[in-house]
Amino acid sequence: MPLWAGEDDEPAAAVAEAFTALSLALPPASPRSDARARLLAAVAAPEARFAPFVARLARLVDVAHERARELLASLARADVWQTVLPDVELVHLSGGPATAGADVGFVRIAAGATFPHHRHLGDERCLILQGGFVEDDGTVTRAGASTYRPAGTAHTLTALPGEDLVYAVVVFGVEFPGLPPRP
Repeated sequence: MPLWAGEDDEPAAAVAEAFTALSLALPPASPRSDARARLLAAVAAPEARFAPFVARLARLVDVAHERARELLASLARADVWQTVLPDVELVHLSGGPATAGADVGFVRIAAGATFPHHRHLGDERCLILQGGFVEDDGTVTRAGASTYRPAGTAHTLTALPGEDLVYAVVVFGVEFPGLPPRP
């Protein structure tokens, strides 16, 4: 039985104290001078931030992995985003053959902002890349999740506070009751 598994906490405390003493007895190690810069650059790079989503995005929009990597990296560029509503921006893109007839792209909604009530004319599939949202029924969805909405469903969503909501979407038609049609 391991020392920390018994009812008596004294052995666990002794082990913790020994590790603390050991860490204080070791000479401090200095990282290489460029370590901080390399770490910050890797974390800040869009391709690193969204790297876990490459394969899933490639499947969703029916493109090669390299193309999915390029699309995710492009999200860091301000010039690719088109403002369509206050606090809502889109990036339109062409998906592969499986997305023929669909609206395909990325959506960015400012933290705390609401995406208006809309009805799905066809199926919708999303991959949440950043942030999260709460739907009008109280369902909370966060980064890393995939969602599916069948034709005929309707909802409103509000981006969670903290960071902008960014997701990839493939939707076969959507309408916004109550909003004037776009020219």
